[in-house]
Amino acid sequence: MKESIFLIVEQGAPFEAGDFIPLNNSILIAGRKGTNWDPDLSFRNIFVSRKHFAIYYKDHQCYIKDLNSKHGTFLNHRRLNAHEETILKASDKISLANDLIKLSVASIVDDTSDIIPIIDGIEKRLSKEFYLDPIKQELSWYNQTWKFSEKEFKCIDFLIKNKDQFVSKEDLIQCVWSERSQNYGGTFDVSNEEINSIIYRIRKKTKLIISIENIRGKGYILSFINEKNSVI
Repeated sequence: MKESIFLIVEQGAPFEAGDFIPLNNSILIAGRKGTNWDPDLSFRNIFVSRKHFAIYYKDHQCYIKDLNSKHGTFLNHRRLNAHEETILKASDKISLANDLIKLSVASIVDDTSDIIPIIDGIEKRLSKEFYLDPIKQELSWYNQTWKFSEKEFKCIDFLIKNKDQFVSKEDLIQCVWSERSQNYGGTFDVSNEEINSIIYRIRKKTKLIISIENIRGKGYILSFINEKNSVI
């Protein structure tokens, strides 16, 4: 029986009440964004430390740990000792910043038939958090935004529209470099270096959420990392 833990936001900018935060990676660090620091879960509040608390898995058990935050992390109204591991369970309540940020912990058991409405709700909520803006040429995921050049955006837009499917180099070239002249054989005059450069820049920008797999030099498959990795 497999249990998936996730957080539900009760309040806490920039999130809306009811937002779901999946814990799909081995560790999640919550805090406040800085000049050279961008936590996995970022809140806009001066009472939140840069590195405030961490949630992580160890031996198939979920834990929470305060990272020596200035104003503390509270679990079920009890302040956690700095760097002390505490087991995190479904129905637990997390609060910080003088109760201006409140999170609740929930879980899903995979082989329970009555969780389907919950899963559907999560997927609908997450789909709202992901957005490609063709005007600004940006990709938004929760409170993070990545900007792209014109060709980078054409490339990632095409790959996302064909998510989890093989996209040949020829189809990608035709989409991204459609203005290029064609050779006698009907192929576009685009070098492998140009293609690799675009893919490299996209990978570098979106490495936390997107995987682009090179299939034997013939094409690519894009997938979302959170959908590939199981929680436990």
